[in-house]
Amino acid sequence: MKGPDTALSHTTFTDLGVPAPLVRSLAAEGKFTAFPIQQDTLPDTLAGRDVLGRGKTGSGKTLAFSIPMIARLGTDDAASRRRPRRPRGLVLAPTRELATQIDAVLQPLAAAYGMRTTTIYGGISQKRQVDALTPASTSSSPAPAAWRISCSSRP
Repeated sequence: MKGPDTALSHTTFTDLGVPAPLVRSLAAEGKFTAFPIQQDTLPDTLAGRDVLGRGKTGSGKTLAFSIPMIARLGTDDAASRRRPRRPRGLVLAPTRELATQIDAVLQPLAAAYGMRTTTIYGGISQKRQVDALTPASTSSSPAPAAWRISCSSRP
């Protein structure tokens, strides 16, 4: 982690190498400069490297992992491999509420590449959720629900 001056930085998403469609999506939401966790992780994650980061609520963690995920899935190569009922990305979250919050961050980013997202969790119709995977590229799910659906959906 960089020093305290990072919090005052005016590093833009473009400066960090975020693809133009995502920069435009972020700008449409009024997000122009990166938070410290994004500054510290995006150069590595956009290059395909794994990172481990932690921070307080509101520190920008969700965007820090969402941007590289959508950037990777948005490439022409990845787009050519889209298949119905086969999500291209999966985010596991411990609660329904967090899964919904993560999906709200992923949706506009995915839309920048013509992708859709959905959430999967227990307590509602499994058919609706499985059907939602047909056009979806990414899913955000509390871990137990994703496991139950994937196990029961196998041939």
